[in-house]
Amino acid sequence: MMKNILENFKNQNILVLGDLMLDKYIFGKVERVSPEAPVQIVSVEKEKYTPGGAANAAANVAAMQGSAYLAGIIGNDMAKDILLEEIEKRMINTDGIIFSSTKPTIQKIRVLGQNQQLLRIDYEDTSYIDAQANEELFNHITSLGKIDAVIISDYNKGTITEELLEKLREFCKKKDILLIIDPKPKHKAWYRGAFLITPNKKEAEQMVGFAIENKKSLEKAGEALVKELNCNVIITTGEKGMSIFEKGKTPLNIPTVAKEVYDVSGAGDTVIATLALALSADASLTDAASLANQAAGIKVGKVGTSAVSMEELKERIKHD
Repeated sequence: MMKNILENFKNQNILVLGDLMLDKYIFGKVERVSPEAPVQIVSVEKEKYTPGGAANAAANVAAMQGSAYLAGIIGNDMAKDILLEEIEKRMINTDGIIFSSTKPTIQKIRVLGQNQQLLRIDYEDTSYIDAQANEELFNHITSLGKIDAVIISDYNKGTITEELLEKLREFCKKKDILLIIDPKPKHKAWYRGAFLITPNKKEAEQMVGFAIENKKSLEKAGEALVKELNCNVIITTGEKGMSIFEKGKTPLNIPTVAKEVYDVSGAGDTVIATLALALSADASLTDAASLANQAAGIKVGKVGTSAVSMEELKERIKHD
């Protein structure tokens, strides 16, 4: 059954809307401490760029053989040229990307020594996009042909606004398109009526206002979010896996399948991309979550922001 769902990924058209980022990795060796200050000296060996944020979610869709469409905003700067090149390498449709003369392209620069992250440097402007950009993004989305699911990749960097989400929610409802959201607690009220939200444990705690310390408090949090936001909820709980709260059904926990955890960055993007593809391919929420859990287990075994391929996922399913 899982194999049939995976085979149908290639027929799915997934739009990812959200905060676009350029992730840069600087890899090197650390063998001494600076004489100028008590800091490590990294002897750089190589550098790597990857699409980050919403662009990483789209990269995962494409790597799993879905048709990926990307919408968001980037600056008119040198970083945008690198980001667009990396996005286009991955066969992602970039027609929905608009350019801003005021907001720079978001960059996250990570410095690693012996594959351990030592430092992260962020370039960003988190102010909300203006009404014109809102309109431009929405008009692009509504002009696309058949879209099976919309992923909202909300990193709270200004692309996702209440006005844009209101319009998009109504559009998806009218067109019977799945609306799946990787949320930020600050915008909780905006997500009401989506098909699914996927907070991690920390985000879920902030959204409900109490700590998740055991199974009972986890179920209380999930059920509270389902009731308040009138949507399905999947709470990812790191090494404990993920818990599914489907409207009208008993909560279900899926234990993690990760064998080794090197880096959790970008794991949420992998999860939401897999969910969108599987649900669009007519998987149940439970089966979609099981596939997403497998994909996350592959991702956290890699260093840095990276996509999970269809080949990797098929291999994992085969040996599960």
